[in-house]
Amino acid sequence: MSRVDLRQDPPYQDLLYLAANMRQRDREEVFATMFGNHPADFAAVMKSAGAFKWGAYIDGKIVGIVGATPLWPKVWSIWAVGTDDWPMAVLSLSRHAKRFMIPTLLKAGFIRAEAQSLATHTDAHAWMESLGARRENVLYNYGKNGEKFVSFVWTRKTAKHAMKATRGPRPSVSRTGNT
Repeated sequence: MSRVDLRQDPPYQDLLYLAANMRQRDREEVFATMFGNHPADFAAVMKSAGAFKWGAYIDGKIVGIVGATPLWPKVWSIWAVGTDDWPMAVLSLSRHAKRFMIPTLLKAGFIRAEAQSLATHTDAHAWMESLGARRENVLYNYGKNGEKFVSFVWTRKTAKHAMKATRGPRPSVSRTGNT
């Protein structure tokens, strides 16, 4: 089994690779809510989202990313995408979210974090629920071609519950973002 390394704020070229190689479900979800349909458009969005994001790398190649972006004071947007190798990194990303990201958001005083997901992207829904999110609403005609989405929300209460200890070794994390 390959080791998963987490790196904060991956460089643009890695984000471009990730955007160009997203699994089909992620591609459909991402581009349903963007003006463009080009991987460079999404790579630029990820890069501009700030430094509170971590790329998951296997054998030096980025295979997934998870991040949180402030929308306004105390309210955040949570997001994640991956390549077809996402399943090999999801456990490390989940542990990182529970052990570091959620506690950091709590310390920062967040009151709400949210994510919108394509209604047919059921594995993303299950993953968010495993991180403590709850389904909030169905968003009809939310995508640019009329796609239906589902909104998920974390509150302080659900976040505190989600960050309970997980088993297994902690993932290796690089705070520099350098390879």
